[in-house]
Amino acid sequence: MNKKWLVGGGLVLGLIAAGGWRHYMREKATAEPDFLPVEEDGDFSVRDYMPFWIAETHATGTRREAIRSGFRTLADYIFARSHDGDEIPMTSPVLESHDEGDRWRVAFVMPSGATSESLPEPPPGVSLRKLPARRVGVVCFSGAPGDYDLEQLEGRLRDWLKGKGYDVVDGKPDYAFFNSPTIPGPLRRNEVWLEVALEAPVGN
Repeated sequence: MNKKWLVGGGLVLGLIAAGGWRHYMREKATAEPDFLPVEEDGDFSVRDYMPFWIAETHATGTRREAIRSGFRTLADYIFARSHDGDEIPMTSPVLESHDEGDRWRVAFVMPSGATSESLPEPPPGVSLRKLPARRVGVVCFSGAPGDYDLEQLEGRLRDWLKGKGYDVVDGKPDYAFFNSPTIPGPLRRNEVWLEVALEAPVGN
């Protein structure tokens, strides 16, 4: 049997024994942006995402350093530690994309139905932005940081999309992470997203 699955099975048993299974299932039920499935093929898929709002910040350093720093900044915003007002419900995924040099964008997805008027005023260093409707190619994978090669996964996704006849829109990938560091690597859901050209509008 695959060693990864043996390890994963042991971790699942450990979670159950430690009472962590309920926490894992709560994370799996965390809301995420609405999308329409276009095509699915194992770990690969194409989705049409409806518009949604994000809160984003910039961080510098390695990718792992940047996401830790950006996560803290955005967590302070949604948990009302850096502004006066109510907390914002946690959603998934956390999105990360490379800007330039050692500069990265880190973003939290805002709850469905949120608008710039309904969301609390962000503190300095955090901004709100509405992402338009778009079609994305996706490759899904598990693992903790260090267990995967994002460039290799991006290459596999590009090859799959090309083979399926999709045109990738010029731009850098988004890395999407759906679980907290408390979840063991084999149980985590991670994805690489690449925007692809739309044949027709999918939303406003």
